[in-house]
Amino acid sequence: MILQNSKNAWYFLNQGLTAVYYSQFQKAVSKFNKAISLEPENIVAQFHKGTTLYKMEHFQNAIICYDNVLSVDPKNLDALFNKGLALEKIGKYEEAISSLKKSLEVDSQFPDSLTSMSLCLSKLGQKEESLKIIDQVLLNDSKFSAALYAKSLILGRLDKNSEAMSFLQKAIDEDSRQSDILYEKGQKRTKQGKHEEAIKFYTKALEIDTKNTKALVAKGWTLDFAGFSNKDIFEFYDKALKIDSKCTDAQFNKGIVFDRTRLYKKAIECFDKILEYDSNNVRALYSKGVSLSSLKKFGQARFYCECALQIEPKNVVALCSMVWFLEHSKKYDEALEYCEKALKISPDYVYAISYKGKLLLLLKKYEESLKWYDKAIELDPNNQTAIFHRFKVQGELDKTNKNSFLKILSKL
Repeated sequence: MILQNSKNAWYFLNQGLTAVYYSQFQKAVSKFNKAISLEPENIVAQFHKGTTLYKMEHFQNAIICYDNVLSVDPKNLDALFNKGLALEKIGKYEEAISSLKKSLEVDSQFPDSLTSMSLCLSKLGQKEESLKIIDQVLLNDSKFSAALYAKSLILGRLDKNSEAMSFLQKAIDEDSRQSDILYEKGQKRTKQGKHEEAIKFYTKALEIDTKNTKALVAKGWTLDFAGFSNKDIFEFYDKALKIDSKCTDAQFNKGIVFDRTRLYKKAIECFDKILEYDSNNVRALYSKGVSLSSLKKFGQARFYCECALQIEPKNVVALCSMVWFLEHSKKYDEALEYCEKALKISPDYVYAISYKGKLLLLLKKYEESLKWYDKAIELDPNNQTAIFHRFKVQGELDKTNKNSFLKILSKL
């Protein structure tokens, strides 16, 4: 029974950690509570519950969690340090210093504890002493951004504003650099289809630099991929747009989500905002065309799709957007022409291959359609759209063959 409880506790603990990476803090706390109810002395669950409560600014409750960890493991470095951080947040600087000093008994050179302790000393008016500590940290690691920020604050409290600004800029630059490194690692995981791993890197990137618009957009995209609500997704896109009103990827991705959820007018508003400052943005042009087509504004839709192709005649996505528009306008032969253009540029583009199968199906050219769907499935065995329509084509072929056989029988 004890082993089973432990196994279940770690199951809930891992669910809680996943929820944290997706910024679902309330859900995370609930999962950590389940783990703790099964295994009260699971200090890992207690610690992560504390760090999550800290992120939610529930500092007093976070301290209780760290104390629970320390009752089992009095020399737990992370719990001592984080308890010090939480005490600092509620203005209990002397208690914070006491906790941080205990962490330094475990690791006398722990830079995070030294940095936090210097800030607490500064708050208590001991600015020169706090400066000595922070200088020692930076002597060991001149690029430690937390120490650079701390030195900036301390210098500001000493009215050394010019020096303070210099260290603040160094801190911002270093955080930006570290955040970009984590973002790139996330991008690598995204390209490999490892989205759970990618979201961890995007989250860490944003913990270091909350203004990293690339990481904000990437996290929003990953939440969209994972099936989260528009509200959850847009939180990250809107943050990026607040930082940079011309963050095209954030605006474009919002438009795509609106279009997919049939909010076509809102989608067009997003694409229009891009076109206000970038009138030749091909993605915004053909995407606006698709949304207009969904509103049955076919003349305008064609205009914007054609504008995109005038700028980039070999853009396969723009070509396929025209295919989509023409197919929905029931102009199957013309759609097939554009589909052929896309395939001439990118012969293995599965979307175009599958669409050609669909157009041939609509033109009742079943045997040709079947060949193209077979090719799409060969390239992408999990293409559910192609698999579904292939069954339809096969059904039409079977029906045609049966009718032909019955005609022959009737003539005998």
